[in-house]
Amino acid sequence: MKAKFFCYLPYRVVTGLLIIMCLHSPGFSQAGKVGSLVYLKARNGIGGFSLGNYLTGEQVQGLTYLEGEGSKPDADSCVTYEYHPDKQLELEGGLTASHICLRTYQNKLVNIYVFFNRDQGYKMLSKFLHWYGTFTAKPNDYQDVYLWESRTVKLMLSYHPDDEEGIAIYTSVALTNAINARNAKRLAQLLTSNDK
Repeated sequence: MKAKFFCYLPYRVVTGLLIIMCLHSPGFSQAGKVGSLVYLKARNGIGGFSLGNYLTGEQVQGLTYLEGEGSKPDADSCVTYEYHPDKQLELEGGLTASHICLRTYQNKLVNIYVFFNRDQGYKMLSKFLHWYGTFTAKPNDYQDVYLWESRTVKLMLSYHPDDEEGIAIYTSVALTNAINARNAKRLAQLLTSNDK
């Protein structure tokens, strides 16, 4: 009976239904709606930097090792860089950053640190609320610290009246998990070798 029904439907109706079904399926849906954590996952970073990706050639040209660290990896085998573009760091939505630091693990971006003048804190919060929706956690009612957490990306925004600069930190959950698993394995191996 159902097969007969579809045979009699006009071609345009069937085509329209197929298009609607494809648009609502996960593979064909848009890359996240503004005002939701899905949008945070889809953007996966800020200012042209994407978590989990390698840096572009143009971005690499603007990098220097963070002062005092040199090219030596930290305890997590990560290398941190400071980004020095030719012009002022203008981000999306009219936001500006005083500087950006990038932490890489196996040459992939694990953290993006966006520093900004503290007086832009409310503007930054307003943009993040617009882009990513209501924060998922606010650890302290008396401090301006906000967290957005999804399965793939975490974002922390912090600006305090006593500090000159505020900071937004984008974190790749997958790479952080890989670092933590590697560290746990190393610790287990160290403890095992000490027991012998």
